[in-house]
Amino acid sequence: MIKSIKKYCTILMCVILSSMSLVEAADNLSSTKINIQKLIMKLPPDSNHFNEILLPGEIAETEVIHTILAGPFSLSEELLETEDKIFLFIKGKGILKAGDGNYQIEQESIAFATSIDTITINVVDGDTLHSIIINKNLSKKDLINLKSFPENNREKVYFKKYEDCEAYTEKIKSPNTVSRTVLPNNHVPRVAMGTVETIGPDEVGAHEHPMLDQLFLGLSNNDVMVNADDKSVHFPEYSILHIPIGSSHWVKVEEDKKKYYQWIDFFLTKDGEEWLKTHKQLDDYIEK
Repeated sequence: MIKSIKKYCTILMCVILSSMSLVEAADNLSSTKINIQKLIMKLPPDSNHFNEILLPGEIAETEVIHTILAGPFSLSEELLETEDKIFLFIKGKGILKAGDGNYQIEQESIAFATSIDTITINVVDGDTLHSIIINKNLSKKDLINLKSFPENNREKVYFKKYEDCEAYTEKIKSPNTVSRTVLPNNHVPRVAMGTVETIGPDEVGAHEHPMLDQLFLGLSNNDVMVNADDKSVHFPEYSILHIPIGSSHWVKVEEDKKKYYQWIDFFLTKDGEEWLKTHKQLDDYIEK
């Protein structure tokens, strides 16, 4: 009898421990982590050039680097056939030399080129420029898909200020939100970018996109809360975060605070770019 009771208790304990393990495993599976990193916005003492890698390993075959240049300084970046390099200028000013062209860098602008060997960024004495450099490796399939891209998208230097980019609307955003397409698809394989801007109270509604990995880059005066499944994080200006892939996520901004961030989409496949059809262009956009 005693042996039977002991055997029953042993079996019961195993069931309890097994159940606890299953619950713990389920909790781990349901738990969402929002990885975020604040940018270092000050140069180290006695330095006029600083690099930091942002969210290393978060996006496959992609490196994101924050670079600070204090003039007088000149930075040259070599362009490779198997890698696309995108420059996002988020604060400060400088001059971009690409091929035979010179472009005046202003805060919140983008540059991309493939038809030249080197891009040079010059910063004059007294100025400081903050750049985000995205190095995206191109797969064999990407190199094949490039053949279907419009020729001008790869042969000409792409340089734009964010405020000059085309506006679009989306069902998950309020009419008060100004959204712009900063980098359309078919420039860089499986990559697109845009900005979202408004004053609170407002929010971007909950949505999911399992077909892409997404980074958010906080621009000037951004001050919002980002939510993904059961987690939330404060997302300030000059920070970068990774939206957990496949999560239900939304962004909320409180009254009198600003929502101003850049989304950077990395599609898992070219077919995933169909998601961008949810963005409806505004033919006659009038800024409010």
